[in-house]
Amino acid sequence: MNTIEFPVVTANEIRAIEARAHELRAQAMAAFLRSLGRGIASLPGKLSAMISRPHHA
Repeated sequence: MNTIEFPVVTANEIRAIEARAHELRAQAMAAFLRSLGRGIASLPGKLSAMISRPHHA
């Protein structure tokens, strides 16, 4: 039969993994908020461009 052997992980390694996961989540949230901010900041320009364009038949 096949047996699965799991690595032995210490409490310090688990804390390091959790800290890295927290850091990655924070980076992802910061990137999302920057992207959202850029999108919101570009809305007035997009709206004014849409209104000021000549309408062709």
